[in-house]
Amino acid sequence: MAANCLHFTFLILFFGRCTWSQSVFFDFKKPSDCQSENTPNVPQYYDISTLSCKDCSQPKTFQRTSSDGLRCECQPGYKHVRNFGGSEITCEACGANQAASDDGWECVNCETGFIPETKTCQGCQPSQVSVERMVDGNWATINTTVCQTCAPFTYLNADGSRCVRCNDILSIRGDLSTCQCPNDENENSAGGYCFNTGDLAPDNNQLYAIPLEVGGSKQSYFFKQNVRSADVMCRVHKNVSACHTLANMCTLLFYDPGSSRTGSTQACTLLKAIPVTNDVKPEVLIDDDAEDIIYNDGIPTSYTFTPQMLINFKVARYSLEGNFLGFSDVTGGMLQLCENNENILNAAYVFGTVYSKSCTISARSFWDTTKYPLEFYDLYLEYEDNAVTQLYTIPIRILNYRDLRSDQANREEIRKWQLVRRFFLVDNVATVTTENENATVVRYAKSIHLSMELQSETSNGRIYVPYFTIEYGEVDREAAESNTKVSVSFSVSYTMSQSKYFRDFQIAAGIVGSLSFLYAGYRTWVWSKRAGRISIDFATLMNFIFFLSAALSNCFFVVNFGIAFYWLVFFKRQDAAYLVHPSGQSLLEWQILFGFSFALKVLNVLHLIVMQCMVDIFFIDWERPVARAINNQSQDKRAGQEMPVSIWRTYFVANEWNELQGIRKINKIFQIFAVVFFLTVVGFENVTTLDPNGSVLKSDDDYKSETSYVFRYAIAVLVYLLVAVVQYIFFTFIYERFIEDKIRQFVDLCSMSNISVFIMSNARYGYYIHGRSVHGRADTNMKEMYDMMKKEEEDMCGKRGLEPNSEEQTFQMSIPLKLRAKYEQIYIPIALEKASVVGRMEQGKGRTPGSPLDKSIEAYTSMNKFLGAYIDHSVKDLDYKIIRKGIVENIMDTEFQDSLDQGILYNDNGHSFDQVLLFGNEITLILFDVLFFCMVDHIATNFVLAGVITYLATELVTMIRIAGGKRNLARKTLVDERFLI
Repeated sequence: MAANCLHFTFLILFFGRCTWSQSVFFDFKKPSDCQSENTPNVPQYYDISTLSCKDCSQPKTFQRTSSDGLRCECQPGYKHVRNFGGSEITCEACGANQAASDDGWECVNCETGFIPETKTCQGCQPSQVSVERMVDGNWATINTTVCQTCAPFTYLNADGSRCVRCNDILSIRGDLSTCQCPNDENENSAGGYCFNTGDLAPDNNQLYAIPLEVGGSKQSYFFKQNVRSADVMCRVHKNVSACHTLANMCTLLFYDPGSSRTGSTQACTLLKAIPVTNDVKPEVLIDDDAEDIIYNDGIPTSYTFTPQMLINFKVARYSLEGNFLGFSDVTGGMLQLCENNENILNAAYVFGTVYSKSCTISARSFWDTTKYPLEFYDLYLEYEDNAVTQLYTIPIRILNYRDLRSDQANREEIRKWQLVRRFFLVDNVATVTTENENATVVRYAKSIHLSMELQSETSNGRIYVPYFTIEYGEVDREAAESNTKVSVSFSVSYTMSQSKYFRDFQIAAGIVGSLSFLYAGYRTWVWSKRAGRISIDFATLMNFIFFLSAALSNCFFVVNFGIAFYWLVFFKRQDAAYLVHPSGQSLLEWQILFGFSFALKVLNVLHLIVMQCMVDIFFIDWERPVARAINNQSQDKRAGQEMPVSIWRTYFVANEWNELQGIRKINKIFQIFAVVFFLTVVGFENVTTLDPNGSVLKSDDDYKSETSYVFRYAIAVLVYLLVAVVQYIFFTFIYERFIEDKIRQFVDLCSMSNISVFIMSNARYGYYIHGRSVHGRADTNMKEMYDMMKKEEEDMCGKRGLEPNSEEQTFQMSIPLKLRAKYEQIYIPIALEKASVVGRMEQGKGRTPGSPLDKSIEAYTSMNKFLGAYIDHSVKDLDYKIIRKGIVENIMDTEFQDSLDQGILYNDNGHSFDQVLLFGNEITLILFDVLFFCMVDHIATNFVLAGVITYLATELVTMIRIAGGKRNLARKTLVDERFLI
């Protein structure tokens, strides 16, 4: 017994498993696949329970598959005996010359005649209705289908199933006894109505023409059927639907007032001719002045950024036939042809969001009247006033509108605009030329733009009347069939009166321009004093221009950044809206100022490089020859001979100076990397969008408005300068103090090499690095050098400073006129000789005997002795004094004391000579870098690309400075360029 139970259980599990498998896996069939090859004479239907094909209960002579393929039905000439759907149906043949009744359950005779081919009765006459049973269910004629003529004042309804009274026609012509115009009144018939004589507009093709933007026109079948009758029904009989139909047809003509493109008699002129006393006539044209309509402060709502508010637009929808379809919200993309998720589409109506969305759509899809039904919209703004919900009419500006002269007035100044109330999105009906055909051309809203403007001087978020600007495009059937794609867009912009901004901008620009002019004049005076210029000459004027460009660039940068940062912070952080992004003339002026700032800064940097590559510099070697004895002579007769001074120390110092010419205070690679990292990876770039959302991190589902050039400039400058300041502080207070200070190391190197550096950045102004060794010499071996350093550490020798017991080694110099004259007396001949040699070599004449090298050596020796003697106070009638600059002199970067006859050395902070290097002009270079970075981003809108190109630009500037400085160093120090590595 137990074994039998186990066996039975196994069978249940096995067959249960098989049944489950069969219910999960089955062949995929569609209704169109249902025709069995095994039983071709038996029709099949699609069983929606098993999702498979099944046979009907009878052969094809009795049954057939229904049009949707989901059931079986009797063939013509057969009636139902049994019918429960699916295959549960039985059919039986009718007698000879009999057809199945309308309900299919009885066989009837045909009074009008039997059609053997179709096994159906012949149809009735146009004014007759087919009748089988009366209203009470009794046969009109037993088992017979008969035709009955419609009674007077009636006609067949739309589906031909019964006669109905023609109320519309009879209400117009009460004198008629039929529902048709008499044969002698054909001119009074239109749209299925019979009107009184003289009511209808004259019949002509102008009434039915739809002008195309590309030229020509299409005769509209809908216009031909409806425009004249709609005119009369609206004008004479005040039919609401007819009035809206006529308004819709005027909308389809883009409100043409009767130009040469449409003629003087068309839907819009007919609509305009209807008197305003007709209270059912829709006022789709706005006759008031456009400027008065738009700049109306009648909307009381205060819009805020925090909390965010939606602009609550409503549309009243109408069918082409003038039927009211109800009110709808514009959210969900109702007015946008581009498809996207609802969050992004609804962002267009978040107050303060500058929205722009464009896409391409297959032109063929516009012919799908289900997806793109022709509907007409009147747009309203919903708001509350004293707790009462109200609607404010939103004006529409259609760019395709043409005035009486066929000019596109809505593309010109506002005083010429014609604003309207009604519009459509896709017209795939009006250009249908014959019944039951598709449109030959589809017109669509190519561009829709919503303009919002804050009221002047508002502080509480009040707005003027918003308005939509629509431009329609066209695409013909032939282009659509060739898979043409069309571009459509939807955008929203915000503006405000910029008069206050423009005034403040002009004041700021005027003030900084005046200050820059004064500062440039002052710097030119300082330069002319240091350069020894007595009068205003060409060089003075050129330097004034360069100083002015530097000052203006810096001031314009401050104004530009101040404006951009102000707009960014206050735009993103405002509650009640009082500020929107600058646009139009204001934005253009800001961009022009930015362009000037960048161009002037480029000029400033070029001037800086050129001036640094022209400084006069000389290395004073304090080393003196050492006497040596000649061993082949007796002790008493040895004559002292001088060992020559090694030039390698000078070459070494010259190479170190050459390396200093290209270094910067900050690390360029880290600067660019950090800036790009914070802007793109951390996400500060997300703050620059034209919407109220100031978050750094934004969800992928959120709409990301286009970025603003002004906001990008503000955030880029802020991040760039912050990173630069952090680097500057780190290198100044940490790196140079505890790790490495290359400028101070160079001064130490000069002291250990027994070489001083004499720099003249101008003819009578420069810098001096006192490198005279406290040990008197530097040409020595390693042990002696180590001993020298040991003595300094133990303070067993004098101080390194120029003055006794002083550590001051670096000075600013005011150079007397005699020293400059002597310098030029020594240097100019050798410079001229070198120039003549270069000229002869370029002409192919080669070198001439007499050797510029010998003259260079002679000049070097003379210069070394002269400058060394000057520093040692050993030149007759040429001396100097050492003082400290006053506070005012330091602040104003000038010298008040006269140095015409006596030189002056000013103690400085240890590295003022870096002004002739890139190292000492970091602020200028940082401003150049950040302006270059922003300019590239302004062009490409890409911070990564801007970073890469800016880095290349900074490297190029450094390379030019090094190359020019190297040539100048060889030329001015008389050191052979081949030894500058």
